[in-house]
Amino acid sequence: SSICSTWGREHFKTFDGAVYQFPGMCEYNLASDCHESYQDFSVHVKRKDKDGNPTVSHVVVTINDFLFYLTKDMVTVNNLPVKIPYYNAGVTVEQNAVYIKLQSKVGITVMWNGDDAVMVELDTNYANRTCGLCGDFNGVSVQNEFIHKGRKISPIEFGNKHKVHLPNDDCEDPYEEEDESLEAVLDSCKEFQTICNQMLRSEPWSSCTTLINPEPYIQACVQDMCGCANRTNDFCVCSTLSEFSRQCSHAGGQPPNWRTPQFCAKQCPFNMVYKESGSPCMDTCTLLDTGSLCEDHKMDGCFCPPGTVFDDISMRGCIAQSDCQCKHNKIYNSGEVYRQDREECTCVEGKWACESLQIPATCAVEEGSHVTTFDGKTFTFHGDCYYTLAKVESKFTILVQLVPCANQEFDTCLKSLKILLNNDRNNVLMFTSDGKVKQNMQTISLPYHSGDINIFHASSFHILFQTTFGLQIQIQHVPVMQVYVSLEQSYRSKTRGLCGNYNMALSDDMKTPQGMVEGTAATFSNSWKANLMCPDREERLEDPCSLSVENEWYAKHWCALLLNPDSTFAQCHSAVDPEMYYKRCTYASCNCEKSQDCLCAVFSSYARACASKGVILTDWRENVCDKYTRSCPASQIFSYKHQRCQLTCKSLGTMQPSCTSDFLPVDGCSCSKGLYLNENGICVPMEKCPCYHNEVYIKSGKSINIKDEHCVCTNGMLHCHSWRAPCHFPKVFFNCSTASTRELGLHCTRTCLNLDSDDCESTECESGCRCPADLLEDGKGSCVKENECPCQHDGHIYAPGSQIPHQCNICTCKSGSWECSKNKCPQTCIIYGSGHYNTFDQRTYGFQGHCSYVAVKNKCGNKTVQDNFGVITENVPCGSTGTTCSKTVRIQLGRMEIKLSKGNYDEVDLGRGAEIQYRIRKVGLYVVVESAIGLTVMWDGKTTVRIILEPQHSVKVCGLCGDFDGDGQNDFTTQGQLVVSNPIEFANSWKVSSECLDVETNADPCGARPNRLHWAQKMCSIIIGKTFQECHNKVAPLPFYDNCVRDSCACDSGGDCECFCSAVAAYAQACNEASVCVAWRTPEICPVFCDYYNSPDECKWHYNPCHKPCYKTCLNPEEKCSKLLPNLEGNRLTHNPTTTTQSTTPPTEPTTTTEEPTTTTQSTTPPTEPTTTTTKEPTTTTQSTTPPTEPTTTTTKEPTTTTQSTTPPTEPTTTTTEEPTTTIKSTTPCITTCEWSEWYDVYKPGKDKSDWETYENIINSGKQMCENPTEIDCRSTIDPDKDFNDFVSETGQVVTCDVGYGLICKQEDQIKRPFKCFNYKIRVCCEVEICPITTTTKSTAPPTEPTTTTEEPTTTTQSTTPPTEPTSTTEEPTTTTQSTTPRTKPTTTTEEPTTTTKSTTTPPEPT
Repeated sequence: SSICSTWGREHFKTFDGAVYQFPGMCEYNLASDCHESYQDFSVHVKRKDKDGNPTVSHVVVTINDFLFYLTKDMVTVNNLPVKIPYYNAGVTVEQNAVYIKLQSKVGITVMWNGDDAVMVELDTNYANRTCGLCGDFNGVSVQNEFIHKGRKISPIEFGNKHKVHLPNDDCEDPYEEEDESLEAVLDSCKEFQTICNQMLRSEPWSSCTTLINPEPYIQACVQDMCGCANRTNDFCVCSTLSEFSRQCSHAGGQPPNWRTPQFCAKQCPFNMVYKESGSPCMDTCTLLDTGSLCEDHKMDGCFCPPGTVFDDISMRGCIAQSDCQCKHNKIYNSGEVYRQDREECTCVEGKWACESLQIPATCAVEEGSHVTTFDGKTFTFHGDCYYTLAKVESKFTILVQLVPCANQEFDTCLKSLKILLNNDRNNVLMFTSDGKVKQNMQTISLPYHSGDINIFHASSFHILFQTTFGLQIQIQHVPVMQVYVSLEQSYRSKTRGLCGNYNMALSDDMKTPQGMVEGTAATFSNSWKANLMCPDREERLEDPCSLSVENEWYAKHWCALLLNPDSTFAQCHSAVDPEMYYKRCTYASCNCEKSQDCLCAVFSSYARACASKGVILTDWRENVCDKYTRSCPASQIFSYKHQRCQLTCKSLGTMQPSCTSDFLPVDGCSCSKGLYLNENGICVPMEKCPCYHNEVYIKSGKSINIKDEHCVCTNGMLHCHSWRAPCHFPKVFFNCSTASTRELGLHCTRTCLNLDSDDCESTECESGCRCPADLLEDGKGSCVKENECPCQHDGHIYAPGSQIPHQCNICTCKSGSWECSKNKCPQTCIIYGSGHYNTFDQRTYGFQGHCSYVAVKNKCGNKTVQDNFGVITENVPCGSTGTTCSKTVRIQLGRMEIKLSKGNYDEVDLGRGAEIQYRIRKVGLYVVVESAIGLTVMWDGKTTVRIILEPQHSVKVCGLCGDFDGDGQNDFTTQGQLVVSNPIEFANSWKVSSECLDVETNADPCGARPNRLHWAQKMCSIIIGKTFQECHNKVAPLPFYDNCVRDSCACDSGGDCECFCSAVAAYAQACNEASVCVAWRTPEICPVFCDYYNSPDECKWHYNPCHKPCYKTCLNPEEKCSKLLPNLEGNRLTHNPTTTTQSTTPPTEPTTTTEEPTTTTQSTTPPTEPTTTTTKEPTTTTQSTTPPTEPTTTTTKEPTTTTQSTTPPTEPTTTTTEEPTTTIKSTTPCITTCEWSEWYDVYKPGKDKSDWETYENIINSGKQMCENPTEIDCRSTIDPDKDFNDFVSETGQVVTCDVGYGLICKQEDQIKRPFKCFNYKIRVCCEVEICPITTTTKSTAPPTEPTTTTEEPTTTTQSTTPPTEPTSTTEEPTTTTQSTTPRTKPTTTTEEPTTTTKSTTTPPEPT
């Protein structure tokens, strides 16, 4: 019904099914969108005569701004030849053995067999909107085509109307003749009537004739045979039979294989066979299950014989699946083995079978602020203290000291590393950033051997610490200190600290000493500080590169070497994805005072990561970082791959065993073979210091202030006394000077928040107030017994016995530690924006694919499943950068497929598969598809898709969302079952169609559109600004901010706000799921217009940023919500307890009501603003120290709580309240600012070797310019990044740049070669006045709304906390809450006598 075609001897079939003949040989409009003034598409065809048969010579398709010219041998786009397959701006052009196919996301598919037949298929959205030879697609076969305003029109007259008038085209239209009657024609061709009838009505065609009326095709066949001069020519019959066969396939019939080698034969490449009807999605060696995911209808073409698949790796044609090869960087035959760092993989019949290798895992602290855990989680933290890096009970503890390097607070350096062996404080090894090693504060020279440990120089840049018990540490100290800790597999799940818990699961790596998983790097890292006196550090949210343009240029220029396909690093790109290191490099280079050192540190980190994958990079220091290669001491040589310990004179003189070489190759200076290092070489002789503190030497008799203590150096020891205030009971003063040597100072005191005080860094004693021996500090300044210790989470302190939810588990505070239930939780995979993915196992990556990809399915590898399901997503691009602006989602549930696109959904019966129950609902801004098998899909109608799986699917799924086994490191598993490190290689393997082109690189839209970067950063700063401040401690904002900037740069062809709003909404939803509700939308920023659904006099529909995922409706009066769904933002109905579906439902929305009868505050706002229930009147006064986002229950430790409650009884009394009108007026004065013009370059020095960029010349050239510029900026076009004065002084040019008249450079003034002016450009800054709009808001509480008020008897409660509710206790006096606005969670918490609460809100939870 949505297909139009032309074939054979000028036959046409319109979208509405009329078949006619039109013999025109000019270029004609076959179909175009003519309903709007702006055309989405048009398709033109031109026929030519070939051996007496009319064939199509070319097809011209225009889609938006692109013109595709298709001929048999070539395809051009906007007059430039392109390679096929071609993809751009949502249009795909592919070619197989039979057809050239052009498909566009606007909803059109054009297929041409290269000969006589063209087929156009349109989306039903274009119904009644088309013109051309295909008709108007109005569902009536003759109306408006052959009967127009009551007049009958002949096919020739109809066809001539659609001629395309080309320049200088003298093509003649066919003449309109007096129509011969059809009977007369058929009489003369009677002999062929029987032949055609027999062919098309024969038994093999029966499945087609039941679906399609064959009569028009029989008549076409008769006309073809009758008009054929050469009766032996197959063309006379073949073209109409082919068309009938095509239409039959499309309608779902099964045409016979009617061709023979002698009759209408078709040739196929390789060993493929021609079939009349087959699935165009062909199974290949890399994509074995394409048939089940295929969206295209069956068609004729060349196919592989049954039992074979197409070899798309070596292009050998059709082969048995068992003969398939595997591909990863190169081609592997069946049985060949590929080994990578964590597993060994064998190629078996085209799939990888992998075995895990028991190799050590590594945790790293790089560039002073980047930490990578044993499980592969990376985070950034700017510390200022000692922190526990890794700790194994009763075995060892590793501490790192992070401090600001210089004057900048966030320029962080790793200063030292301490190792406590067997957690013995008297056995402390310390490695410092200057390359020294100390034992118990005494410097030791290397190599050093003692018991289980061995320490040696691997090169002048690296020290290795090796043990016999499975711990190895590499300490790099040039150019900056970096540390790599390797642990054997025997330590799995036994470690704690910044390095995570080594359990192969990313999601719980940020576990605090109290056993709670934190949401951000700052709260997690602060919990592991080893000195409690250190201040907590905050997360850095601003981009360091935004502070200095020069630094940004420097960073981008040099860091680009990591990504450059021609650099030394390129050979490692397939083994280690450089994207993360590039981000680190720009961050570190902009952040550090010593930019080059930090730049080189990142390069060496990347080189080390490559070495761990078996790729040894050499010569990467050639043009950058070469100062280290040139600075080797005399007699030493530089090498990129030292893998033996440095030989020293000391090692010759002792009988110590040699070190082992089981470490990665390192770079640096070392003695060449046969030479030994003496004490005057690299090793600096030990210096004796009177006193030593924190890398500072203090001479005898001199003093130093340490924190709150004044210390004097006497006889090599520091004697200190405190300046602190006296202690408050029950704390007592501890004085280091009088304490015994074994007693620890204040910073090592056990507290509730640090029960593991044995992690404490104890080089110096510190005096001060502390709790007596049997009590612990509770974090709020008091002392308590250990079993009364509170717990900390997200920066808040919870009383013992408090319970808080963590995903689907409940965590209880017991004796200062969190104990959590261990239920397996549903997990969510999120895909949003221009290809941002967050897998079930919390692995994030970016991929901007052009086609359909499998997000998740449960039919993985060779497994068979009963209830098969799958979710396929397809990006719909927008903007000239080719970035995504919306998504199409296909959900397969057994035999049903639900397709979500363009804000709507369609359900299709696939005709095979199990029956799986599901329901589709619209909740707020989301469409939600819930199934009975534990799969839920949420879609916001645009770019965000959330897929939620119940735990029973763990380890049983695959696709772009990973395998849901808890381990994020193996998420990049390709369809061939190989774990790869490159996200692009991984994602390409999950494409649905083998025709789809692989993506080579992810586009950088901000690089392609630098003019949008500033706007994007400014808009997206809402994520890292005050609006979301409450959420910053729970959900790390920076990844969302980066994605927001990228998306906002990308949408440059309209839809700017769409991309920006989706990106911010993604962070808001993540906050929502972490129990932080942020109302971030305003009338200016991403408004939601709920008022659209209200009748003129109503105010029932309101926007809610975090509504429950279900509503009270007639179909759901119990208001039962799915446990899987988080709270969502969207519209809700605020009215009487239940609403019937007919009266107040907006046209597309389900009927909804809120949970409680509420007083609605109606605000009369300007019509463009969304109506919300928030007014600015001082009606709500709440005093509380508990953040309102926390669920709280009132706990009282004092006698009486009197609560006056307005809970409605069965017969409510109605009282009417009236409120005064509040008018808020805001007037802001106008601001005068200066705005830069475009760059002007109107005069070319080629004329007279001078350059006159004067205002007069610019205006005369026709360009616009303001009258009185206030500033001028001049640049050379040769080097536009260079400052004008610098350029002039370097080149010796004589040139003037003046705000009064512009720029003038004269040839005769030049005194240096080449004695002529270079080309310059200028821009000017003009004054503009910005006046904000004045808003007047009138807010009135309607007197018509009933407020239900009743008084219940007074209740006296004594600490009635339900065991399942989280509790919070604070020390505030009386709290009086008067509220007339609906609040979902009223918070009332005191520890003092009386609380009186008056409220006209019905709280949903017991208070």
